[in-house]
Amino acid sequence: MPRRKVAMPYHLPTQSPLSPLETRWGLMTYTLSRVPARKLPLLVTYALTIVKLADHGWISRESLGKGGGSIVGVLSMVSGLLLSYRFSSAIGKWDEGKQVWSEVRTTIRDGIRMLSTLPSGTVKQLPLDGYEESSDQEGKDKQKLISQRIDELSGLLVSFAFALQHNLQGTRPLPQAPLCDLLPSGYLSSLKRTEARVRFAANHAGPSGSRSNRPESGRNKDSSTDQEESDQGRELGSLAFRAEEAISKLSKAAATMDPVDTYRNEELQQQLSQLNFIDDSVEPPSQISDSSFIFTTSEPSKPPKSNLHSPNPPNLALAILKLMEVYIEGMREISEDEGGWDLPRRERGFNLVKALSGHLGKAERLSSNPPPLPLTLHLSHLLVIYLAALPCSLLCVVDGWLLVLITLIAGWCLLGLEALIGEVSGVFGSSENHHPLPIFTEQILSESLDISPPFLRYYKARVIARVGRNTKEVLELDRRGRKGAEDWVPSFK
Repeated sequence: MPRRKVAMPYHLPTQSPLSPLETRWGLMTYTLSRVPARKLPLLVTYALTIVKLADHGWISRESLGKGGGSIVGVLSMVSGLLLSYRFSSAIGKWDEGKQVWSEVRTTIRDGIRMLSTLPSGTVKQLPLDGYEESSDQEGKDKQKLISQRIDELSGLLVSFAFALQHNLQGTRPLPQAPLCDLLPSGYLSSLKRTEARVRFAANHAGPSGSRSNRPESGRNKDSSTDQEESDQGRELGSLAFRAEEAISKLSKAAATMDPVDTYRNEELQQQLSQLNFIDDSVEPPSQISDSSFIFTTSEPSKPPKSNLHSPNPPNLALAILKLMEVYIEGMREISEDEGGWDLPRRERGFNLVKALSGHLGKAERLSSNPPPLPLTLHLSHLLVIYLAALPCSLLCVVDGWLLVLITLIAGWCLLGLEALIGEVSGVFGSSENHHPLPIFTEQILSESLDISPPFLRYYKARVIARVGRNTKEVLELDRRGRKGAEDWVPSFK
């Protein structure tokens, strides 16, 4: 008998509440929050002062109105052209940044697909001469090693996206997940080595380091005074540490409360670094004597690095590309019967590295390529002069609070547009106006796990080694693996 169908009630999906940026009031307040907090009150105060001075007859309405109108008419076209240029360049950089990440995603997808479809090597069947078992075991070990290297190369491909994200946003890549699960374990172990042997002092120097310099005869004298001095040194050290920690927290809070000033300061630092300054303190190469190549300085430019410092590469994405080339070169030394790569596969692998290197260069150019400093300063000065002349030009047309309101609206539009242009031109950052790089990288990892089952097994083993077996992340990977195994594939037998 056919099974009876049971009608299931249908429930409409509940709508989630709108986020603040999805409402009109939220959008208006968001735009207002991007205006520099000190400029609008100063502009309102200035316009109100102009109105009061004109009401008391201390300034002439006609002369000031004609002069202000002339300045506004002259600067309108120039300010509009500069704002239009900055707006178009910021939108162009934003679109180009999105295109770069799309190309990175496509390149990694092609590489993972290539590595997942590589045929494994075949073990040669030798005659029965007493050494078959050892030969087969050696061949299996070789096959296992090659499969492991291919899985590590897949992890390097995916880790490039996360390393690029940390490089563009200026955050620390290691030991953050999932980079610690994607990079080869041998490479991670090499980063933990110290550059020199760690040496320990024979005697403890104490908090201030002054006790080890005293002679032996004076150690037993004034023990109570020494104890008080050491306690005071500890208290001063703890107070200094707390003060530094409070200052750092205050600076971080100020940066999060005023994002416009933060991105403006970052843009200013990049613009200053691009100026063609000539350092007079450094002698040109023609004036350096050929007899000596040793340069001595009175003060070191940087403090000596501690031996306990982890020597992470300054550009992890570039180091990953170099390591990928080593893997591809290593696959050339293996014969094709054992799973090595032939010439077309090596060329395809090098083309992937070349493409990722090009994407890295484009992303670095977009993240550190602000407009010229004179252009930015000139536009800021023109806007200040324009807004200063605007209340004067309105004296012959309107009066009172209406003049102040018109000036406020004009200042909000122009200053808000300038602030938003400066924020959007950052392209890769942590603001909501920048590209969501964490979402992009998670999508790349998810696609790679779906494309390559061997890479999924490799990544799951690394995650289990780090967090354990019965965790939410491992269970999700198990579910993804079972779902991929149930996918339909055609049969050719």
